[in-house]
Amino acid sequence: MSKNALALYHKKVFITGATDGIGKETALMFAKVGATVCIHGRNPKKLAATMQALKDANPRGQFFSYQADFSSLEDVRRMANEFLEDHQSLDILINNAGLYPDNRVITQDGFEQTLQVNYLSAFLLTKTLLPLLEKGNQPHIINMSSIGHKFVWNSIKNPSDSPFFWRWVSYCRSKLLIVAWTIELARQLENSNITVNCLHPGIIRTKVIRILPLSYGSSVPSGAKTVFDLATNPKHAYTTGKYFERYKMTQPAPMALNKKLQKNLWRASHNWAGLMIESEDDEAEQEQA
Repeated sequence: MSKNALALYHKKVFITGATDGIGKETALMFAKVGATVCIHGRNPKKLAATMQALKDANPRGQFFSYQADFSSLEDVRRMANEFLEDHQSLDILINNAGLYPDNRVITQDGFEQTLQVNYLSAFLLTKTLLPLLEKGNQPHIINMSSIGHKFVWNSIKNPSDSPFFWRWVSYCRSKLLIVAWTIELARQLENSNITVNCLHPGIIRTKVIRILPLSYGSSVPSGAKTVFDLATNPKHAYTTGKYFERYKMTQPAPMALNKKLQKNLWRASHNWAGLMIESEDDEAEQEQA
């Protein structure tokens, strides 16, 4: 066993949206090197099938599954609390869950579905699991974004307030928020041992790409390798607040770098998720806003 694989043997990873596509393939990669793998999915049958695939990949491995619908913040809170009860620490959190809906849907929480599933639920889950990550061994948070974030602009408001819906724009805007959040979260965690980065894994032949008018794309394993590399490569051990395209660190869209957007998003996301802001500086900003 290589030195890197031996180190991963002692790691615990939690991957959301892990019953299909890149999420599932990444979970299998971690299972094969002996990491403790925790997976999230919405569909119980697909969760069970993925758990069996993990056991087949490593019969001696330790695996946990968690079911939640990311279009329900109550469901996300329940799952996060279950995870807190089951585990004492967490080393790697990969926020991979996402969707590309056909129609404009307003969730029971009052948010446009793409915003909630792709961004807000990941924000809520991450905030809730931070105490476990703080106890992790060189803990990493990886947020799945997209190069599509460069093709849109955004303002901090709930899209449910507008009747306009274009699925591609809604998807790309959710990915723009992920980049801006990643940068701000890294700043908020700068005095901790947690790193947080976001990633565009490439044009991958997942369900999203298959419904777009594109005739090209890399394989799902190819995309999963970029996630696995960012999570495990020692050269990224202390990299934080950055955006990657495939294996290369690169500049995100100028809007994602806008500090006002980052600050406003931080406050709005806490409000949307029903959370308090812990930082004294941010509380003062919130009172002045």
